[in-house]
Amino acid sequence: MNGKRAILKTAGPKEAGLFDWTLLALIVAFGGSSFAFIRKAVETMPPAAVASGRLWVAAVVVYAICRAGGRRLPPFFIRSGNNWRVRRSWIWMIAVGASGNVLPFYLFPWAQQHVESGLAGVYMAFMPIWTIALAYFFANEHLSGRKLAGFALGFLGVLVLMGPEALKGALTSSFWAQTGLLLATFLYGVSAVLSRRAPPIAPRVFASGMLIVAAILSVPALFLADLHREDWALSSLGSIVFLGVFPTGLNGVLIIMLIRRAGAGFMALSNYITPLWAVAVGALAYHERLDARVFLALAIILAGVAVTQRGPFSKKREQGLEAGDGIAGELEPVIEKADAKRTQMKI
Repeated sequence: MNGKRAILKTAGPKEAGLFDWTLLALIVAFGGSSFAFIRKAVETMPPAAVASGRLWVAAVVVYAICRAGGRRLPPFFIRSGNNWRVRRSWIWMIAVGASGNVLPFYLFPWAQQHVESGLAGVYMAFMPIWTIALAYFFANEHLSGRKLAGFALGFLGVLVLMGPEALKGALTSSFWAQTGLLLATFLYGVSAVLSRRAPPIAPRVFASGMLIVAAILSVPALFLADLHREDWALSSLGSIVFLGVFPTGLNGVLIIMLIRRAGAGFMALSNYITPLWAVAVGALAYHERLDARVFLALAIILAGVAVTQRGPFSKKREQGLEAGDGIAGELEPVIEKADAKRTQMKI
């Protein structure tokens, strides 16, 4: 059992297959749509209410999906000898929920009150860089020259997309706001690697626990915000429902699945492609003009994605790990019980 656990926790990710690319496309589609709906939500609601609202909607939706599929959240406590302790999986879900959902959800809206949105987009492109570095040191993910070159191209594509005015804003915008943006992207990277290193547990169960933790942790900020509930519009409330169901809820499950299957570095590619989708959604929803710079950025980013990935889709890869996630989810309670039994024997 110890050997099995070590393999599950330290083995590097397999090569991405067709199903993984499909997951990545869905993550980009949901994530890229969030910017337009956030824009609509904050028209009449404060950022704290938007962040907490979307987390609570997501927590309810993903928990319902979890229960409909016959899954249950693991008990919060487990007995170890004569004592009780927090279950290992809950410690990891708390860590991922706080680092990947709560803190960045507040840091970004706060920082965007003091910086241009284009500059915020540039800082978001740091997330894949943080992720591949952290995944190399802490998640056993290979860091090749090809991968570095691909991520560099992706970052260049984001710079082209946002334009020179975004870079000029870095010289005049608040230092602390920019530090907050950088910290938020670092925390996104931390949460991705933590998800990869977490004990084996089914993605929908992990996502459900993570979002419940994040929703609870988001509540205290509501007491410090001026909510002005009488000003809330139905369109803003509808936007929060969309944000909770798709970019936060379903994406939470998809991201965990993709990280477990193809690695944190592969999932981080979505942060280079998402701004392009966000621009496209903005053009459709708000009739924003698409200029030649957008298409140049698209070409550069796609070239970067192509460089990071090599070889054809692996049929063997497609047949393997998808079932493995389910097996891993069943192993986690067994591992916990074995640990508790060994501890009791020592006592």
